[in-house]
Parts: sequence; structure tokens; C-alpha cells
Amino acid sequence: MAGTIEHLVLKTIYSNSIKQIPSTISTLSRLLELSQPLLEPSLSYLVERESLSLSSDGKYSLLKLGRKQLTVVMTGGTFDLLHSGHLFTLQQAKLLGDILTVVIATDKTVEKEKNRHPSKTQEERVKVVDHIKDVDVALIGSEYDFMETVSLIQPDIIALGYDQYHDVEHLYESLSTNGYPHVKIVRLKEYIPGKSTTKIMQDMIKHNYRLEKK
Repeated sequence: MAGTIEHLVLKTIYSNSIKQIPSTISTLSRLLELSQPLLEPSLSYLVERESLSLSSDGKYSLLKLGRKQLTVVMTGGTFDLLHSGHLFTLQQAKLLGDILTVVIATDKTVEKEKNRHPSKTQEERVKVVDHIKDVDVALIGSEYDFMETVSLIQPDIIALGYDQYHDVEHLYESLSTNGYPHVKIVRLKEYIPGKSTTKIMQDMIKHNYRLEKK
């Protein structure tokens, strides 16, 4: 089914649900750049197969069977200053499934964990990441409860960056306790040639300092 119109429809309706965009035939036609007459047979097929439901006001929603036909990958990070390492990580994560959802750390979370203010606001960072080719959905994470975000996304796979600190065993326990024992955790590979955001920040600070001294 991968690559078919039906599969693209399921992916788009999932993404719309996270973004709170109504999945009407006109919206799907615009997002998929397909004519409504071309979409109608696929939508009817998915409704007949009980992969989708159609409400009285013309909105399509994923049913349990439709959701099972998708593998949703969830990853996250600060994404303050994008570099090749970030892109490499997102490319790896996307290869694990059909849909890549990226959770952007809130400004307060960045300040707490990195002891610095992000150079871009959470709204700016989510907008930039949402435009990356491999990303299907970018959203701001919960301020206090990681499981709140998991509940919204309903991932099949959680992809962790090579340098992200997480107690994987504890994370598996939390997922199981909260009703997500099926979720798989994958640790992504390191991008050796690139620089981390911290290194870029350090170089920028040094550069600005040198300019100020002149």
C-alpha cells in the first residue's frame, strides 16, 4: 500500500489530526495536489474498508484499522540552530516509518536543561522544522508531561538522538504503565562530520567577541 493514493490519504489525515486541520475532501485535494474526482474513489474505498470514517459534515477521520496501516515515528529536540547533524538525525528517523513527528522543546525546557535562552522562540523553531522535507508534523511538546505528548501522537517508534539523555529502561516502563507497551525505542546514530548546536554557539560567541574587540 506504501506510495499509493490511499496510503498518502491516510498519512495526510493523521498529520491533519495532529495539526487540528479538518480533513475534508477539498483540504485533502489541496494538500495532496490531486483533483477531487481522483481522490473520491480512494476515499470511498477506505471508508468501505473501515479504515476511515466520514462525518455528516464531510470530515474524514482515521479508524483503528486505518491507523494500523501507518508506522508513526516520534523524535524530539531543541532544534535551535539547525545544522547537518540535525538533518542527518531526522533522515534516519524518517526511514524508520511512514510518518515523522518532531517534538520541539519549549523555551522553558531549553532554559532549564541547557542553562541558556534559545536564540529562537519555540514558535519560530517549530515553524522552521515543519518545513524540513523529511518532517511530516512538527509540534511544541508538553511543558511538564512527556506522556501527554505521547498520548497525542500515539507513536509506534520513539527515535532518540545519539546524545540525548534518556534512561531507556525507565522510558519503557513509563510507556508500559501508561498503556503503550508496544512502542519501540530506537537510538539513532551519531553524525560524525558535523558540529553540534553547542559547538556552533561557541563558535558564534567567539566570532562575536573578536568583532567586539576590533
